[in-house]
Amino acid sequence: MNLKQIVLITDGESNLGISPIEAAKKAYEKGIRVNTIGIVKNSLKEMPLVEVEEIASSGGGICQITNLENLSNALSMVTVASVQRSIEELVNKELKCIIDKDTKEVSPKTRGKIIRMMENLEDEIPIKCLLILDTSGSMKNKIKASKMSVLELLRFLKERKGKSEVGVITYPGDEAFYKVLANFTSDIAYLEEHMESISIGGVTPTGPALEGGIHMLLNENVQEREEGVLSDYII
Repeated sequence: MNLKQIVLITDGESNLGISPIEAAKKAYEKGIRVNTIGIVKNSLKEMPLVEVEEIASSGGGICQITNLENLSNALSMVTVASVQRSIEELVNKELKCIIDKDTKEVSPKTRGKIIRMMENLEDEIPIKCLLILDTSGSMKNKIKASKMSVLELLRFLKERKGKSEVGVITYPGDEAFYKVLANFTSDIAYLEEHMESISIGGVTPTGPALEGGIHMLLNENVQEREEGVLSDYII
């Protein structure tokens, strides 16, 4: 199985199309966790972006408010924390089905074994991470740092044992609400080449872009075989 993650990177609120909060809720219901990163000029002084927090909450994800200087670290941190949360939820769900207990209710010996197994999964489970990048007019002075952060994320994920792939959607698109800029890849050169074609300008259709992300992730996984994360472990 693949863990399916979305990380939305934006500096403002949606102003066109469906509610991104509802879109995030729909994604989470379909097994896709939606995380958000809100870019501010000064994360210590500026008020957080309310909408990005609500999107992450509805999408079962993590929200991080950051400035440009810390964007790369924030992107890596959010991705790792989201993977950890996903694995913990999956393991607890399966434990409930198998022994009607979660990790907090099992014996210390069993809990230690489960925790070690989860740590291994964090490094080994395949990940598909879709970056949805706001390229509206307000991002003009932020796009260079955003490009670098996306490339750094793939470099960071490639240090894992498990297969890690990154895809990129930008919004708005040239002729639509969004554009699939790069299909899922572990090839940094391919990703870097496609990141160079980003254009800036237009409105902020965050909800439609999230819907496009759901479609992209589900299409990539239509033939994925369903199996539990505990299938190779004895509890």
